[in-house]
Amino acid sequence: MDSSQVAVINPLFCVAYPIDLAFTTKPPGDKKRRGLATVDAAGNVVFRAKHSSWSGLTQLRDASGHTILTTKAKFWSWHGRWQAFAGESTEAKDLLFSIKRSSAWQFHDEWFVFLAANTKEENCDFKIVGSYSKKNYTIFKGDSSFVVAQLTKQHKLNMTLKHAFGASISANCDYSFVAALITIFHEIEAARNAAAGNASAAAGNAAAANAAMTASTGGGSAGC
Repeated sequence: MDSSQVAVINPLFCVAYPIDLAFTTKPPGDKKRRGLATVDAAGNVVFRAKHSSWSGLTQLRDASGHTILTTKAKFWSWHGRWQAFAGESTEAKDLLFSIKRSSAWQFHDEWFVFLAANTKEENCDFKIVGSYSKKNYTIFKGDSSFVVAQLTKQHKLNMTLKHAFGASISANCDYSFVAALITIFHEIEAARNAAAGNASAAAGNAAAANAAMTASTGGGSAGC
């Protein structure tokens, strides 16, 4: 591996020039909604995420359908930690990296990434700041100013994609790692939106029940 490369998953996903990718759940020619897809400048789907509600695992697969990484949320984590493993494994020996919020009570969106070899976690290997919902995350190498990738609300590919956003990845940086991080954030946001929807539905049901009860009692108690 070239010493200048930033390879986390596989150095084969490092290229000697900057690249732009797009992320969408509706890639070209795909009529089925099958998870978040990563699209390159030629319009090819280079990665696709597949989430299992039953197992809680999310896999990142390459264009041939090979699983290059499996992610999962860690239970009972104050910092919202997620772990990523090589291939289809979820065993500790195959851990590639973990990601967690910088603080359990943070008021801004900041995440730390620790590679598997960094067991003490005294310093992060990558830092992510910005907002995923606004699609303006910046991924830095450690505490340095070196930008690994920058998310953008509008993708830069010369094609029309529905519900897509982009990422600009620096030369010699592992774009599969960037896709893996975005896959994790996509799942976190999906779970957050689902929880908000359930809470809204529960509130609506409670309001409807109260209204029905009020109507059944004639709008309140009768006067003396």
